[in-house]
Amino acid sequence: MTRNAGGGLLSGFKGGDWRSRLLGLAQLCVGSIALLSLLAMITKEPSLLVVFTLLQWVLVVGVVLFGIVAVFSQRTMVLEQYGPGEIIFREGDEGRHVYVIKSGTVEVLQKGPDRTEHVIASLQSGAHFGEMALIQKVPRTATIRTASAVEVFRMSPSGFVALYTHLPGFRGHFQQVMESRLKEHELGS
Repeated sequence: MTRNAGGGLLSGFKGGDWRSRLLGLAQLCVGSIALLSLLAMITKEPSLLVVFTLLQWVLVVGVVLFGIVAVFSQRTMVLEQYGPGEIIFREGDEGRHVYVIKSGTVEVLQKGPDRTEHVIASLQSGAHFGEMALIQKVPRTATIRTASAVEVFRMSPSGFVALYTHLPGFRGHFQQVMESRLKEHELGS
């Protein structure tokens, strides 16, 4: 989907995910009441003051909608902790999340022709994994095992897809990493 970068609030509202739409609606509610109250105070028009008083509930609706978006946005990334030697996910599992390493080291393992797992890579703080299964809608292509105590941010599929869809730099980075990992996977097979 192509989007006009200069389209303003309405283009983002029409093309965004449900959180973007709800946030846009919250901003519209709060903004319209703020504008109405400003006009009422500047003009001191009694009818505008009455309308402002009657429509203050729209301000409450806007705040509640913003609260809903805030609660769901906090669940987009969750910090998880693993001890050494723990499996985060296994090769063949369904791809549900993308992970970003906050601290520690993980090992990437793949099964060889003899069906034994071999370490093909180590990833450290700042690296990510799990995106290939999510983007390509295929089972996990490797097992991820912690080599030390690890903290990872687990990103929800909807949060990852929203970032991947709407941020070209983010998408470009993940496409480059995926191409590199696919080449490594082909060479290892």
